[in-house]
Amino acid sequence: MMREGQAARAPIRRLRTAVVLLLTTIVVGVVGYLVLGAPTVADAVYMVAITLFTVGFGEVFPLTETGRWFTVGLIVVGFGSATFSAVSAMEVIADGHVKALLRRNQMDRRIAQLRGHVIVCGYGRVGRHLVGELAAAGHGFVVVEAGEARVGELREAEHLYVDADATEELTLHEAGIERADALVACVADDGDNVLIVLTAKGLNPEVQTVARVKADENEPKLRRAGADHVLVPTAIGGRRIAEMLTRPAVGAYLGEVGVHDFDYTVAQVTLVESSELVGLTVAEARLRQEHGCSLLALQRPGDPMPAPDPAPGDRLEAGSTLVVMGGVAHVDGLQRRHGGRGVMTKVVSRGHRATPRRPR
Repeated sequence: MMREGQAARAPIRRLRTAVVLLLTTIVVGVVGYLVLGAPTVADAVYMVAITLFTVGFGEVFPLTETGRWFTVGLIVVGFGSATFSAVSAMEVIADGHVKALLRRNQMDRRIAQLRGHVIVCGYGRVGRHLVGELAAAGHGFVVVEAGEARVGELREAEHLYVDADATEELTLHEAGIERADALVACVADDGDNVLIVLTAKGLNPEVQTVARVKADENEPKLRRAGADHVLVPTAIGGRRIAEMLTRPAVGAYLGEVGVHDFDYTVAQVTLVESSELVGLTVAEARLRQEHGCSLLALQRPGDPMPAPDPAPGDRLEAGSTLVVMGGVAHVDGLQRRHGGRGVMTKVVSRGHRATPRRPR
């Protein structure tokens, strides 16, 4: 299947070829008539013009039999190249290929300006929800998708995208893998997700990779491929159902936070060096009293995972990641005042932006 950029460039390449062929024919004709006895370059150009456009004017100098055969050949080749040029030009204008190419070039420039963005490979059900969350959080992203219908949706939504196969190195280069903070592999085929993760890690070992897997037995393969996080929707769904049945209050609460209009959000905030919280203990930071947020977990620089339920005496450092829960406005305020930019620092589970409640 031809990519969008290739489809836009193909008619323009044909037009370029046609124009080059026509100009070559003109140059050959001028040189040929000079060799055949044209007194001046102007006379040779005039002969080429009346020959190519078959206007029927008389010869400006006597032609030998060789000259007449040369003229016949010039008419055939010239008329064909002129027709080819005219048809190619009409195709480019009528089908809007110039507009499509300009749109693609503009999008490529916007992608080239991104830094620390997320590359979303696949725009299916998972990809659509992920893109919606990233857009709501104001985080930069590029979608890689080769499906014609889905590419149309991306174009309609004015999202940045690359219309290509996500398993190819060139595609990930076009999506800015060297400058990306994270890549999410959520295409339909588990094997393709494995290859996407392998390719991404080969191009940028530092990029954080998250992969969706359909079959449970493929989870170890993705981890061996280098995926930092692997999500198994069936396992997650099973745990949620079990939670609803065995711990209904917990299940109902988490369901409200994650799905319905609920003025609470769970997010992560990475402290910048200039933050006033750096150097304070958890107790001294008074996150609940001062910011309306409850600290659920703390991850210091270098720690592989956040530690739940941090002790009051644990000290906050620059680069520490706070997993907090609170009103949407309170969490946003904490992020703006103390947080730095990072992958998915904004929203982990988001409700609507209702009027914030006063902290208890």
